[in-house]
Amino acid sequence: MARASIIIECGRKSGLGRVRRTLTLARALAAQGIGCDVYVTSDEGSDLIASMGFVSSPVEQLPGQFDFLVMDTCSFSSEEVSALCAKARTSCVIDDLAERPVVCDFVINPNLYAPSLDYSAYKAREIFRGPSCALVDDVFFSSAKPTENREGFVVSFGGTDDGSLAAPVAAELHARTGEPVYVPIPAYQEPCAALLALDGDKVTILRGADMPVLLGSARTYVGAAGATVLEALAAGCRVCAAATQEDQHKNVGFLPEIGVATLDSYNAHNVSVMALLQHHEPGGSAALQSGAAGKIVARMAELMVAR
Repeated sequence: MARASIIIECGRKSGLGRVRRTLTLARALAAQGIGCDVYVTSDEGSDLIASMGFVSSPVEQLPGQFDFLVMDTCSFSSEEVSALCAKARTSCVIDDLAERPVVCDFVINPNLYAPSLDYSAYKAREIFRGPSCALVDDVFFSSAKPTENREGFVVSFGGTDDGSLAAPVAAELHARTGEPVYVPIPAYQEPCAALLALDGDKVTILRGADMPVLLGSARTYVGAAGATVLEALAAGCRVCAAATQEDQHKNVGFLPEIGVATLDSYNAHNVSVMALLQHHEPGGSAALQSGAAGKIVARMAELMVAR
């Protein structure tokens, strides 16, 4: 049986968004009978990986050759990525910015803004990009409750935040609305003192949160403009997103086109005000399709057979 080696960059330095989206692709590969071995740059994502049904190993244990290689990283250089892809019979690179030209078989950019990017410097057989290629687990779509059954906010600034960014936003949203506010924190992060002081009846810290259920029940997602934005849209949330890392600025620039409130940088009060305005408006159009990962894998299989 063919095996896929999947490299994911994760942890407190880069967050967990890459874990969820890449393992959504891994599940689609597994459904086609391809075994998946997951390798990570940090064991800080191991709890989430385990909850999605996979076991992770450190990247130092990578084999010398690969049947199928999938890479979702941000700190590896073009040369490093291309060198690893050269060791694979088939290779796939998940790429957000079109700023790291590589040589591989397939490129996936699951972001909504992806169709506007220039990939002419990349050497790939096919590039999958845009709303129809969003690597969002179908459970986010199926967990979405009707609008009348939704309440409260999910405030999350990603796996890099210990609550220092989330706490002042959560406090202001609860003070202004009285609605429940949920703050998911990764298992590897110790919540900061400011967030711990808020934990109670209306502001709730969640460790190892079931994100599909959480986002499917809340009215509004407030947080970083990373991969969770797509999951929140798929789950039917209104969204207010702020760029907290450099690689989120393209998302922030595009999202207003579909009615999503964004900010170029984090400011707790400004984020809170934007979230309050968004909270009572119709949600932005998700523009997403369920089953994207399965369709991508099926197309890859077609191209590999035709090789």
